[in-house]
Formats: sequence, structure tokens, C-alpha cells
Amino acid sequence: MNPLTMCVMDDIQTVVKGIASTIPWPEHRIEVVGTAGNGEQGWELLLEKDPDIVISDIRMPKLSGLALMKRAADRGLRAKFIFISGYSDFSYAQEAVKLGASDYLLKPFTPPEILNAVLKVKSSIEADRAKSEQLVRLEQNMVASRSQLRQDYLTGLLRQETDARLKDSRWQELGIELDSGSLLVMAIEMDCYTEYGYTLRLDENEIIPFAVKNIVDETLKMHTRGVVLRESKQRLAAIFNPPEGMDTAELLELCRENVEKFSKNTVSIGLGTMARGPREIRTAFVHAAKALAYRFYSEGNCIFRFTELAGDNRAAPGYPEEKEKELLYALKSGNEAGCHEIISDIFRQWTLTGEYPDPLSMVRLLTGLAFAMYRAFCDEITEEERIQLEADLMALEENRSLTFGGWKSYIDHFSSMGCEFVEKNRLRDVTQSVNRAREYIRLHLEENLTLNSCAQAVHLSPSYFANAFKKETGMTLIQYITKMRMERAKELLIAGAQVQEISLMLGYEDRPYFSGLFKKYCGMTPTAFRQKYLK
Repeated sequence: MNPLTMCVMDDIQTVVKGIASTIPWPEHRIEVVGTAGNGEQGWELLLEKDPDIVISDIRMPKLSGLALMKRAADRGLRAKFIFISGYSDFSYAQEAVKLGASDYLLKPFTPPEILNAVLKVKSSIEADRAKSEQLVRLEQNMVASRSQLRQDYLTGLLRQETDARLKDSRWQELGIELDSGSLLVMAIEMDCYTEYGYTLRLDENEIIPFAVKNIVDETLKMHTRGVVLRESKQRLAAIFNPPEGMDTAELLELCRENVEKFSKNTVSIGLGTMARGPREIRTAFVHAAKALAYRFYSEGNCIFRFTELAGDNRAAPGYPEEKEKELLYALKSGNEAGCHEIISDIFRQWTLTGEYPDPLSMVRLLTGLAFAMYRAFCDEITEEERIQLEADLMALEENRSLTFGGWKSYIDHFSSMGCEFVEKNRLRDVTQSVNRAREYIRLHLEENLTLNSCAQAVHLSPSYFANAFKKETGMTLIQYITKMRMERAKELLIAGAQVQEISLMLGYEDRPYFSGLFKKYCGMTPTAFRQKYLK
């Protein structure tokens, strides 16, 4: 709490100086903010400083202390007066008390007497302030509580929660200033959630919906009575009376324009049917949400009315079974480009119809496609990678506002993610197979090693093994076998083995053929090589 302020007024300067200077007021959290030598100066000081406490002589030139206190009371100033006087006239004291003086001291007085009187007034002021602050807090809490109760009640009506608190009489009890017999409901969503890959910064995640809520609320208040609620993380709901002298469509368009103008973001709005009472609000909101769902086929920043969509319940189109099979084969083989081509073909077939089926049915179809893709990947990837795909699908379920184009982006993304895992596993498997083949070759150099025998040793088809081996090692299988045999021949020559013996040990029955290969590989005959290194 800040220090209390005090003014001292007396036509005798020694009295003023003694009160203001001899007592260490700052130690008691009191600040002397001014002094005056007569009543008129004192009044100017009161108007300028508006002090908490005034110590004043009861009789002063030009304006008495009593007159000063009357003026202060009439003006509504907060100062509490302590009067001092050299006269022991009881009538002055009576009038001072009657006017609300906090204390009355007779001259001569001592500093402790002045200090005690001031501290008593200080204690009274602080008690009044604490009580006033408590009352303000209680009032604020009551207002906030009542506002929260209204929010909870209206949100409960939107969600059709079954609770005794939702009875129609609560509308009047909570003082909701809307005509409950004629209500419109609109659902509002921020378009920034509609494209896959769009992410809000953490601070934007709350700021944007808050800003949109305020803008829509202010727009409604300018033309009708209404209330805007945060129905969910991504969606706002507005309950309002139809505007007078203005078409409802014009009001909705104004809401949309103001959001774009003042928040630099866009929203899409769905308008439901008329509610003729609190209990019809839920139905009106369901209709508004159903109308808003058709934003699925747009770029957003649009208004949709349920009455214009009524009866439009076409089921979502399927896609040929062979297309799904083609896609699943491409997924299992990790063929990312092939997957994207098939996905584009499926989406292209849907757009060629020119019809707009129920968006919720379309979302269910797309969700089913995403999970079918997930199942196709599961047999080809590791447990850790499977968990990553599951997490991606869970994030998709939370983002219920993806548009048709957003879904296309997501399906492409999901196929790329899975194909990357499949390809990574295949490369890892190929590397392991080639490494096993190398070890097999090292242990069987003396045998008649062929493409078929090496491929069979690592359980791969000959053609696939040949391509994988060359891709992994940079040489054909025959080149690699020859290299390994020649390196082994060098070791044996240095160890003192005979050329004929080495030829047989490495699977070459024809010594001249072996010698020719060795010379081609090393640039010298086996005998010359041994002589070079055994000198």
C-alpha cells in the first residue's frame, strides 16, 4: 500500500514547522505534501494535493478550519481532519465533531499527542480502504461469476447438456438481454486451420480467436443484441436476435468483412435455422455447423446458410477397388512418385463429378483411406516408425477443419512419410543382405561361386541381388569375387604357397588362366609378385 499523504495548516509558522518537521513521518509511511498559513491557501492546497489527512487550526485567517472542512465535504474530497486550537471553547469542538472531524487537540500539545492522533486516523483510513477494496473485489467476482454463469448456460444450450441448470427460467434469472423467442445462431471458424501444414505460433493460437471474438461481438452490438461464445478451440458460436432494418445476410457479411479488415485473418460462417426458445438453440447450432461444414469445398472466407443447403445429403463417392489396390501396392513397395500419381487420379475423379456430397461423409471416406494406407505400411516398417505414423494420424483427427485441398495435401504427405520409412528399411535390408553375401564369398572362395548360388545364400532373386550388389559395392558380383580371390592370392604368395596350390585353393583348376587373371589384376605374374615382396 502507498504512503498516506498529509497537509498541515496554521497561521503560526512555528506550529506548522514543528508538526511537519519534528516527527519522522516517513517512518510511519506518511508523507507531508504541503503546508499553508491561512484558509484560502489551505483550500488551494486541498484541491491540488487531495491529501488523505489534514491537520488544521480550527480558526485561521480568511477561511476557518471548519469552513475548510465543509468545503472539502461538499466537493467530495477524501481528507480526514484533525483540528488543533488554542481555545478551549466546547462549542467549536462540538461543531467539529458534528461535521466529521477525526480528532481535536488543544494547544499546547506534544509531538507524541500529534503522532498518536495521526496514527489513529491512519489506521481508520487503511481499514476503510481495505474494506472498500474487499467490496470492489467481491463486486468484481460477482460480476465475473454472473458472466461465467451466462457463458456456461449458453454453452450448455449449444451442446444440449442435460442439466437442471439449463431450464428455460434460467434465461431470465441470469439476466440474458436477448429476446429468447427469436434467436439466430451462427458457427464461426478461423480459416487458418483449414490447410494441412499450416501451424500457428503459440501466442497466435489464443490471440487470433480472441481478436475474432471481440470483432464479431462489437459488430453484432452495433446492429442488434447478441453474445459470442468460444465453443471449442477452433470454433466460435454467436447467438443473436435478427437485426431490425437490416437483412441478416448483410449483418453476416459485415461480420466477415470486419474480421478480415481488423484482424488480417479470414473466417468462414455457417448460419443455422431460427430458434424459438432456449431449447431450440442446440438444433439451430447443429444446422449452423452443418452449413459451415461446406467450407470443406472452398478456400474459406465464405458464408453458408443451412436453408440453402437443406436436402443436400448426397453420399460421398467411392473410388474403384483396383485404384485402392494399386495404391496399396505402391505404398508397400515404397514407390512415392507412384503413390502421388494414384492419389491425384483418385482426387481428380472426385472433382470431375461437379457435385458436392455431404462433407462429413467425405471426411469419413478420406479418414478411411488414410487408415487403409497406415495398415499397408505396418508390415513394412519398424515399431518406432509405426508409432510415428499413428501420432500423425492422431494429429489429423484433432484438425477437423481440413478442406478438400488440405486433405489432398495430407494424404500426399502421409504417403511420402510412409514410403520414406519403407525405402529406409529396404535399404537397410539390402545393405545387410549384401554384407552377408560378402561374408559368404569370403568363406567360399575355393568354390564355384555363381550369381545364383550367392543370391540363394541371402534369399534374394538373382536379378534383384545382382542390381542391389552393384548398387551397394560399385562393382558386379564377378568383379568383386575376382578382387577377393586376387587379394587372397597375394596373401598366400607372400606366405610361401606355390602358384599351382594357390590356383586350386581359389577354385581355378587351370593354372595359366589363374596366372593370366592375376597379371591382369596386379600388373605382374604371381611369380614376379612373390619375388618382389620376398627379396
